[in-house]
Amino acid sequence: MPPPTLAKRLVRLEEVSSTMDVAKQLAEVGWPEGTLVVARTQTAGRGRFGRYWASPEGGLWFSLILRPKLEPEDFSKLPIVIALAIARALEKHLGLEVGLKWPNDVLVRGKKVCGILIESASYGREIAYAIVGVGLNANFSLEALPEELRGIATTLREELGRDVDLEELLMAIVREIQDAYLALQEGRGEELLKEAEQLTGFPRGLRLLVGDEVLSGVAIGLASDGSLLLKLPDGQVRQLHWALATVLGAQA
Repeated sequence: MPPPTLAKRLVRLEEVSSTMDVAKQLAEVGWPEGTLVVARTQTAGRGRFGRYWASPEGGLWFSLILRPKLEPEDFSKLPIVIALAIARALEKHLGLEVGLKWPNDVLVRGKKVCGILIESASYGREIAYAIVGVGLNANFSLEALPEELRGIATTLREELGRDVDLEELLMAIVREIQDAYLALQEGRGEELLKEAEQLTGFPRGLRLLVGDEVLSGVAIGLASDGSLLLKLPDGQVRQLHWALATVLGAQA
């Protein structure tokens, strides 16, 4: 099977600080949509809000350059749409039962197996580029992760009892990203959000950090732009954008 068109230029590296940094440098000098940067290890992988992301050998660490022609509301759907695409790939390619945690985590048996980071640059209302960073815990044991993560994370080796072909899995994931990205560009974002919502387990009570404010309430679904709808104790419904909110956990 030929590689997906979103992997038209493949940059393979042994060790980097972060594939996001490399992809951003390439995007800034005009490398095209579909440039895929893959590293064996990262020394300074990061997640949302600059949090450290452990990236030992055996994982799938990559960043993809997109140059989306999307309206702001559709662009806001991108994190959950990318998460959905990866969930589809893990289910179809590996037979795993997966879930999503809003806005950008993929879970297996309630534990995080994959995280997604999106960074972009704009000129006015036009998006110059978006970098989609993916960190997937694959062919290593939990002992390779920091101790504080071992109770909340998992790896494909832990779940399957075996290692996977990282090259095959990478191409399977990029194909699913390509299909979902095309659907988003074709105006089918609403159906993608509905599918993602079905995979997202919203706890009865939820605590979130929004700026310096901690909010508690009940998640009642996703808005049309992928934002979380949170019903507060006073009955008010707040719409929380993924770029500004962090899920702290279930409400005690």
